[in-house]
Amino acid sequence: MELCSVTPETVPAFTRACAHEHVFGSKALTALRAHGLESAAHRYFHRGDAAALYLTQGVLVISAAGDFNPAPIAAFSHREQVHEIDLALPHAQALRRMLGGKLESSFFMVYTGPPQPPACPGLHPGDLSAVFDILQQSHEYYRTHLDFSAWSADLDRKLSLGLMELWQLDVDGMPAATGSIISEDDTCAVIGAVAVVPAYRRRGYATALSRALVHRIQQRGKTPRLISGYDAVAALYRQIGFTPCGRWGELYL
Repeated sequence: MELCSVTPETVPAFTRACAHEHVFGSKALTALRAHGLESAAHRYFHRGDAAALYLTQGVLVISAAGDFNPAPIAAFSHREQVHEIDLALPHAQALRRMLGGKLESSFFMVYTGPPQPPACPGLHPGDLSAVFDILQQSHEYYRTHLDFSAWSADLDRKLSLGLMELWQLDVDGMPAATGSIISEDDTCAVIGAVAVVPAYRRRGYATALSRALVHRIQQRGKTPRLISGYDAVAALYRQIGFTPCGRWGELYL
């Protein structure tokens, strides 16, 4: 079966395909709920209920079944001039053999620990400008991959529709850290973009913020999930109560 654009009639198949990988699947599903099928900047494709694809700004996110066929997606990626593909590592490795590129990887993680307390002094809903500055200071990825106009427009729409949460941690009145519940499906919600300004690192703020986000997700009766970003970061999340449940791949073309 070839890739097809998602239509109102095929949204159920797309939704089923999003459940193959909850982190990327929830990202695609949340984007669809936020922007709909009419947006030229946010596009959605599927291969029946075997694979769901979400394309925006040259970044392709994929949730696919285990019997993944890379050939149609490799051809699609070449045709659409995709420069980054995010999906499960075995699928990313298959695509790399066909497309080349640089592959990075780390852990999918799922929360298996006890209920978390809500306390995190100084935490409040994030200001988009302040959060963007925190992200820019925290890591090169955010400096090279985020455009404020597109990033803020996407987040502002999702926030206004109640499809995500953006949080900011202030210390002595200064923005020090941020974290988000970036997407969700019917069973899980995904923690993302947890970042601490370098001057405030190694004080436990990332741990406190992550625990608070876990609590908020648990209060909604859903399972917290995340991508650790780097293997070293996975050690922090293990201490909180997260368990690795697979590996993801980020293929740069």
